[in-house]
Amino acid sequence: MKNISIDLDRPQIRLLTMEKIERIHQASLEVLSQTGVKVLLPEAVELMADAGCDVINSDLVKIPSRLVEECLDAAPSSITVYDRTGRPAMQLEGQNIHFGTGPTIQYVIDVETGQRRDTTMEDIAKAARIVNYLPNLDYAMTMGMSGGVDPSSHDLNPVVTDRFDFAAMLLNTTKPLMFSNWSVEGLSDCYEMAVAVRGGSENNFRKSPFIMVYCEPTTPLVHGRDPLELALFCAEKSIPLLNVSGPVAGGTAPVTLAACLVLSNAEMLSGLVIAQLKNKGAPVVYGGGASPLDMRTSVNLYGGPQFCLDHIALKELANFYNLPDFNTGGCTDAKTLDQHAAIDYTMSLVQSALVGSNLIHDVGYMESGYTACWEGIVMADEIIDYLKNFLKGIPVDKENLALDLIHKQGPGGSFMAEKHTFDHFRSVWYPKLMDRNSHANWAKAGAKDLKTKLTEKVQDILANHSPEPLDEQIVHIVEGILERAKERHPLEERAGGLV
Repeated sequence: MKNISIDLDRPQIRLLTMEKIERIHQASLEVLSQTGVKVLLPEAVELMADAGCDVINSDLVKIPSRLVEECLDAAPSSITVYDRTGRPAMQLEGQNIHFGTGPTIQYVIDVETGQRRDTTMEDIAKAARIVNYLPNLDYAMTMGMSGGVDPSSHDLNPVVTDRFDFAAMLLNTTKPLMFSNWSVEGLSDCYEMAVAVRGGSENNFRKSPFIMVYCEPTTPLVHGRDPLELALFCAEKSIPLLNVSGPVAGGTAPVTLAACLVLSNAEMLSGLVIAQLKNKGAPVVYGGGASPLDMRTSVNLYGGPQFCLDHIALKELANFYNLPDFNTGGCTDAKTLDQHAAIDYTMSLVQSALVGSNLIHDVGYMESGYTACWEGIVMADEIIDYLKNFLKGIPVDKENLALDLIHKQGPGGSFMAEKHTFDHFRSVWYPKLMDRNSHANWAKAGAKDLKTKLTEKVQDILANHSPEPLDEQIVHIVEGILERAKERHPLEERAGGLV
């Protein structure tokens, strides 16, 4: 088994012993070889059967442990993701941390009115512009759905909204994009847009991919037809794939975290096997996370200690397999951006940063994943900046020990005017939005609380920041793909019962 090297000079969290990791790994292999997984796509079943898996009743597949090990060895331990312009943007490996927003949210807290409302394509575009501006957000997800709860009210058939979501991001940020699709047809259209950005060359895209695709098995232990079609398409085209397991502890999975980890791991490993059988060396990111079910409210939680512990453990399993990983942070069950939200945001960002997760998503999530909050994205950017400074740790060398300076000043001395102080004072972290003034100066400046500053910052970004535009020819191609999708799937299709 490949193992990742850990930077011991870096502040970090350690949770599972190697013995516990081995037990979870072996239990997962037992589930795969004895219980098996449902695979609801004949092409995937055929790939697995040809590789030596046992197939029962055409779709229950039992995977031998040796095949899992072979596919783990074939999967890359490092994935480079580029930005829209072709520059390397994220090296997914080791403890490199990167942060992004979340996908497919129904509602948004309007930055002008403060009211919760349906999302639109314009909201996706605005969220992408905010991500493009913020220095600590590394990639964008949709943070909305074109047409919100009822796409037909925006003249869109629901089956085509994924293309419009993707296009809204593509046109409004140069940063890498992560997204999901309703079908492989939608993914093919999005891929066509991405290839257009690379000059129409699939080979150029393979050399510098700037998109990542997110899909999920159905817990427990079912790989559905549509997610499998997405996974095989990604494997064939070398698109970085996130096969994300998301069990609900106490609902779709056992309530104990150890059992959730076994179930998640089995789902993710079986997805990885399928991708590697389609294309050996296909880039796959490991990760997911169990959300406990609050038995008092039936809410699938996006905060709390179990939420954090599960994600830490999954990163440690990713380290065990030497795979890039996917985590969650900057999210909350709170309905408004209040103290509750700040606690959840901070704790989830702390766990994901200290454990060193490569892709940390859902920044700006509210209401257990139902609502987007743009002020929350900006607040998370400030927290992430804090954490990045914290992760630098404490350098201990001759320059930082400054023994000569201590000897020089001695008891009762002052270090204020020393060159050493001038050379190093900037290493202290200074916030952009949090206020450290005296009460008198804070009051004189308007006595603004952080929420007010966050709202003003979002409004300023949207009023004054525009991303580097795409070439007009590429924009024309994107518009043509969107029109073609609408023609393929008119609203009448829905009325006719086809969708």
